[in-house]
Amino acid sequence: MDSKKYTRYNWIGFGVNVALLHLIGIACLLSSTSGPTFWGLGFLAYTLGLRHAFDADHIVAIDNTIRKLVQQNKNAVGVGFYFSLGHSTVVFLMTLVTVFVTQWAETSMPQLKDIGGIIGTTVSGVFLILIGVLNLIVAVNIYRLYGSFFKSPV
Repeated sequence: MDSKKYTRYNWIGFGVNVALLHLIGIACLLSSTSGPTFWGLGFLAYTLGLRHAFDADHIVAIDNTIRKLVQQNKNAVGVGFYFSLGHSTVVFLMTLVTVFVTQWAETSMPQLKDIGGIIGTTVSGVFLILIGVLNLIVAVNIYRLYGSFFKSPV
């Protein structure tokens, strides 16, 4: 089989799939009942996902797979496409699980709302106090270091 023809055919197929996925995403966005309320959040999630695609661990995983396939004289066309398709499928399924579990917890365990508010406020308060104490320690150390410059002979 001619590798250029096979590659060109796959690139067209990959492009069509990417375009279709984007069209489906836009259709879901426009048909949502919340309207433009969550469009900014959706755009932020999309752009953060694009940035996440170029994280080093993803690039290394794809690169290692391609190198191994090339070393074995196997076709490596589409490794990145199928990696991203699998990764986005897992993210999508985990999002659905999170939505359904959250809805179930809201209806089945309303007492979690009150407890969650207390826990959230407590964790935030402790975190802010911890950050304040750490900043105070850094400020004291900087002050001591600054003072030692003037006391030491040159």
